[in-house]
Amino acid sequence: MAKKSKEMQNAFVIPRRAVWYVLRTLIIIMIVVSMTFFVFLTMMHYTNIYIIVTEGMTIRAKCILGESDPIEMEQYFTESCIKADKAFEDNVYEHYNIKKHDYRLTVNKLSVLPWNKTATVKVTERVPSITGTAYEDAPSSSIPEWESVIYNIVVLNENNRWSISKIEVSEDAPKDIPRATPNMSMTPIPAPTSTPTIAPTEPTMSSDAVATPKNKD
Repeated sequence: MAKKSKEMQNAFVIPRRAVWYVLRTLIIIMIVVSMTFFVFLTMMHYTNIYIIVTEGMTIRAKCILGESDPIEMEQYFTESCIKADKAFEDNVYEHYNIKKHDYRLTVNKLSVLPWNKTATVKVTERVPSITGTAYEDAPSSSIPEWESVIYNIVVLNENNRWSISKIEVSEDAPKDIPRATPNMSMTPIPAPTSTPTIAPTEPTMSSDAVATPKNKD
């Protein structure tokens, strides 16, 4: 009887181990799949937000400078955000015919999770150069400089589509410090060095190499 009971216990141990092995494998697979899906959604949101912010702010700058139609902003901004944008209330660039500008936007911080419906993006906006001509009603013949600003941009996810819902000024961006151009006139010129000349020497023959004449008997 003892032998039979031991065989019965062994018969139950093997299926139990197999069940635990299968369950453990399934749990590990589910964890890996969940983490992969989490990373995929995060990167998808990150990419969409990055594109919306960079392209949207570029279009906004072109609209302020009169190079694009404000209708194009509707693809990137909410209607309330466009109406509340103070940059269009007193636009100093409407008195100028802007032909070319150098727009630069740097994304300083962007964080989002898959379940977030809103996110805040911190960016630095600069326009180092603007070229164009002034209209007759322009207050000055020179084009005003674009003020560099650091923005906190709030993006909103509605119907699986991200759009800029708010633009807040965080602080003034530090101005670019021009790089110093080296003055070549102040660079010391090395003095020419004389090349030592070696005087020619006559070849000498050693005493061992001198042939001694033979005596004729």
